Amino acid sequence: MKERREDQHDNLERWLITYSDLITLLLALFIMMYTFSRQDAQKYQEAAGQLKTIFSGGSAIPNTGPGSTGVIPLLKTEPEVAQQLEKEVQGMAEAKDAGHKISVLSDERGTVIRVMDKAFFDAGKADLKDTARTALMKIAPILKTSHNQIMIEGHTDNVPINTAEFTSNWELSVRRATEVVRYLIETYGFPPGRISASGYAEYRPVAPNDTGENRALNRRIEIILLRPSMSDPAGPPAGSSGTFAAPSPGPISLPPRG
Repeated sequence: MKERREDQHDNLERWLITYSDLITLLLALFIMMYTFSRQDAQKYQEAAGQLKTIFSGGSAIPNTGPGSTGVIPLLKTEPEVAQQLEKEVQGMAEAKDAGHKISVLSDERGTVIRVMDKAFFDAGKADLKDTARTALMKIAPILKTSHNQIMIEGHTDNVPINTAEFTSNWELSVRRATEVVRYLIETYGFPPGRISASGYAEYRPVAPNDTGENRALNRRIEIILLRPSMSDPAGPPAGSSGTFAAPSPGPISLPPRG
């Protein structure tokens, strides 16, 4: 009888092993989160959100990119991304950032982020301004939460340009689009196969080119989160020629370098 009671006593204390393992794991978790919060508040929020998703029964996608915490946001649907983009752009406008020159809309192509050229480029130039980098820093992470193809379109007004760098509006519109593409790939790690660029010069205006205000509306960059029906997995998105064509009322597309 004595030996049997000792066996029962041993069995009752085995839970302590599991309990001690749990406490050790929790301690390691809190140390990790504390470290993130001290080093980078944004990384802390990202990791905390992913841990919450995992503990709620979801799953996280590993991210091995530079500066990553090891996880990225779960893929979202186009309406979810559009809603988040609208909220972010509204916040930029309230902060008197470049948001007053950026709008989010929806059309048959998908979700469109329309950027007036002065928010991203100086007149007649194709080099991204600091305001462009600031805006993309807020927009790019949201776009990465979707798996949809992305098209960057460059548009100009009908005022001719003829400089040492650009002999026509075709070259200017294409160059601006590819600059955005290159920046998204090099800075935010967008897969090159998921993103493309097209230039339309003045041939797809959103307003008549009859006043200075209307011409300013036509000088724009459009970042389009394409609907699946507008994408071709075997080639460039629908509506893109995929090549540099002679000037004509149609698109010019260049594959991004790198």
